[in-house]
Amino acid sequence: MKKHTLALAGTLLLGSILSGCSSSKTEPAAAGEAAAAANMKPVELYFYHNGNLPEEQFQKQYGNYIKQKLPNVTVKFVPKDKNVSLAEMITSGTTKIDIFIDSIGQIGLKGSLLDIGLNQDISDLVKKHNVDLSRFEPSTIDAVKVMGGLYGLPISNSALVLMYNKDIFDKFGVEYPKDGMTWDQLATLSQKLTRSDNGVNYVGYTTSINHFLRLNPLSLANVDGATKKATLETDAWKKLVQETLIKPMQSDGYNQVLEDLKKQWYKVPYIDEFSKTRNVAMFSFMYGDYDWTREMNWDVTALPTFKDNPKIGSQSYPTYMFITSTSEHKDEAMEVAKLFITDEYQTQFSKSGGITILKNDAIKQVFGQETTMKDKNIKNAVFSNTFATASPKTKYDTFVEDAIRSQITDLLQNKTDLNTALRTGQEQVNKKIETESK
Repeated sequence: MKKHTLALAGTLLLGSILSGCSSSKTEPAAAGEAAAAANMKPVELYFYHNGNLPEEQFQKQYGNYIKQKLPNVTVKFVPKDKNVSLAEMITSGTTKIDIFIDSIGQIGLKGSLLDIGLNQDISDLVKKHNVDLSRFEPSTIDAVKVMGGLYGLPISNSALVLMYNKDIFDKFGVEYPKDGMTWDQLATLSQKLTRSDNGVNYVGYTTSINHFLRLNPLSLANVDGATKKATLETDAWKKLVQETLIKPMQSDGYNQVLEDLKKQWYKVPYIDEFSKTRNVAMFSFMYGDYDWTREMNWDVTALPTFKDNPKIGSQSYPTYMFITSTSEHKDEAMEVAKLFITDEYQTQFSKSGGITILKNDAIKQVFGQETTMKDKNIKNAVFSNTFATASPKTKYDTFVEDAIRSQITDLLQNKTDLNTALRTGQEQVNKKIETESK
């Protein structure tokens, strides 16, 4: 699983969710929605999904629902082209995009929405269409506003949670992790479970470094958007790396596992080690479709928190429908986006295991009821923490993630110290930004 999974996390849930929404069991549309559908003139709207979805999957996840609710909208799917960049597609004049679908962590990256200028603040459009922003989980609105404006409406959300393999805990007689743990408690658990047994090297904890840094609970920006410089040489970054990466993972028992993974891009145990090799006890990762855990004896808890900042988990990770600056049908595009923020849609979305973007407690209460995960601790794992304040994302964020990940082995094996690693990382990132900016 590669870096682009940030954009796709949770997306696989949408197929079954939208199928459920468009089934014969769907409740009647709200009066306002029905009126909009009846009064809308026939229009073609062009959709681009930056998650590289094939058209069949796009139609299953979005198109079919739109056609059911707004029959006067003809859904046009714009596929990604491996040989032509999105910027080239737009500047050539051959490609139209009315609605751009992507997650918050991707829109600022090179070649995406902000980089090629497809973004437009839709605050006036929101007022015109009487969209009540107070209905939304605040972090889902703040996350896009810190990027410069209200460029779109959130339609789904995600966050980091802590998954664990119950069999490993049972094997070594260690108590399962619990909601509300601190990072210190996680580190203690991890050390108990990092050991060798019958030729198998077990590790207590790992994470997806890229996901974790992008959604870090201290709300640290990877790069200062104003100065275009990395911000790694600070006490806050030292605290983050020391408490959440080094303490839980640094031990003699971890060394052989790190050696075995030196040639892998992710450097520390990752999805395959957790779900296939199954020598990882705890794994913090994006909440989403865990099809790869189907045969595992697993459960999930809330992400640990800092002692001095209890109940604050990771930042949220919403996916949005962005109405583009080039769209000639912004009102019609807004009607489409509004379909996905109704109580009706979000209730079914929640039942099917999607994290709602609304504050509505009743919608949260039905979370996961129609999934194979309904017996897991997913509701507490997702909702018991408060989302951390959103930090702005930049097109250079991956430089920081790569710099930390590239040094993590040396850090955990005491071949370098934290101050040196952060200083080295800062220099590497700033040099790459200068090169990129020329």
